[in-house]
Amino acid sequence: MKKTTILIFGILISLSVQSQKWQQLFGMAGRYDYSMNVIEHYDDGYLISGNIYLDGGNYHGWLIKTDINGGLLWDKVITQLPDKAMIVKTLFDPVGNIYVFGWLYQEQPHEFPFIIKLDACGELQWCRLLAIEGYDFGYFTDALFLDNGDLLGLAFMPDMNYNALIFLFRISPDGNLIWKKEYASLDNHPYYGNRIGQEIKKFGDLFVVSGYVYSPYPNGNPDHVYLRPMFIGVDKNFEEQWIVEFGIQDSLLGKAESSIAISDSLFMGVGRYRFINENGDMDMKSWLMYYNKIGEEVRHRMINDEQFGPEVLESCLYEAEYTESDKYLLSAGYVTNDLSAKGDLVLDTAGNIYKYEIREHTIGGGNIYLTKTFDKKYILNADYQLPSQTSSDILHYKINDNLEQDTVYPGNYTYDSLCKQQIQSGLIDLSGCGVITSIDEIPTLEQYRKNLQSIGITASPNPSGTGEVLLELENTGSFTNMELMVSDIYGKQIHTESILQQQGAVRLKTGQWPAGMYVATVLSNGEVKGKTKFVVR
Repeated sequence: MKKTTILIFGILISLSVQSQKWQQLFGMAGRYDYSMNVIEHYDDGYLISGNIYLDGGNYHGWLIKTDINGGLLWDKVITQLPDKAMIVKTLFDPVGNIYVFGWLYQEQPHEFPFIIKLDACGELQWCRLLAIEGYDFGYFTDALFLDNGDLLGLAFMPDMNYNALIFLFRISPDGNLIWKKEYASLDNHPYYGNRIGQEIKKFGDLFVVSGYVYSPYPNGNPDHVYLRPMFIGVDKNFEEQWIVEFGIQDSLLGKAESSIAISDSLFMGVGRYRFINENGDMDMKSWLMYYNKIGEEVRHRMINDEQFGPEVLESCLYEAEYTESDKYLLSAGYVTNDLSAKGDLVLDTAGNIYKYEIREHTIGGGNIYLTKTFDKKYILNADYQLPSQTSSDILHYKINDNLEQDTVYPGNYTYDSLCKQQIQSGLIDLSGCGVITSIDEIPTLEQYRKNLQSIGITASPNPSGTGEVLLELENTGSFTNMELMVSDIYGKQIHTESILQQQGAVRLKTGQWPAGMYVATVLSNGEVKGKTKFVVR
């Protein structure tokens, strides 16, 4: 416990001093602190998903809340000692609940996805760990809200035969695992090697997963696979519609990081193109990849090094947002003669660069995260390291669409108004996480749909000697003109009554019924939709 207390205190004193330019640093001397995603909170503050690396190999998730100018309001360390935890994505709902996706490192090589829910005051409501038998490890890579408030988590989670790697998990706001489904599996794509979905976005009725796949050339040796950008189209019923292995017909290799809609039917993927240059060295270029809503490649643009200044030897793209000047602002990685760094740029769909910036003291490796703000500007997070440092911090900065740093907002603001008391910094312990260990605890999407076609009936107590039997009903909201019929074992009708939509239970008075077995049947428009047996003593 003493170790935990020291850890929290170290975080609370490791704040940067606010300047007139909108820029902040988060971290502690001698510790590796690095960022994942950043989102704008309901009060115009920001939620940063970060991670902490300590000597000895200890990892901890780090959830940071800032004000409108990036100043620290509170932070939460997310961990399970002595195990290691990391977080990757944060979402919040209209009533202020915060959902954090990540993964928990247990005894290696076991690491499993988890999701936690915090209330509007930052207090833990529930935790789910997907330590499913038959899977050695896994982790969430992205997540989003569905229209009804459920959560959709994108995970990399190999089964024992590496047949299925990419999964979507649907999770209710109360932490119920509704269904799971795999995509790009070997059942449908037998020549695929490793594949990862890194991002999921919803464009109208279409979900798009962006990532990469190792696959052979068409009609080539199936044992020789090559890295290619991958986009998976998933329809509103969560069925895989198509997969684009971008550039496969032109022998182009690379990786996709993200996608953005150019129109209702055209999307732009961003990432990197990898190739062997004339010296035999691996080289990298920024890559724009255009595909349509029915899974067809349309065109692509390479961003050549010459389009930047002479200091840029390589570049890659991570995330994109539409600007008010009909261009796109993107987060980027750069390689120069001296270093690998992060930054940003503005370009159009033809690949013309209007401006770019290499952010001083940012470091390569990993993503640089981007979100558009309420005032049509942009927040970015990058890892930061001074030349004298051996550790790293989190750089949190805000720019306009001309890549100029914003200035701080004057005045007083109210934060975390959905919480009646001031939120305190502290530690969130995952030790009490509800562990899902059996694959049967999470139905497949196909099983879930099958269950929706019937009405589940559970009788209790069963057998009953109390003079009552409670029939609990599931899924009555999906049917009309429902009727409950109860008959004895010989088929003689004992009881009937109408069932309303959304009705969840019926209480039968059985005190005057003869002892024996009975059959309860629910019909919809005359068709049997559910049936169960119970015994009266």
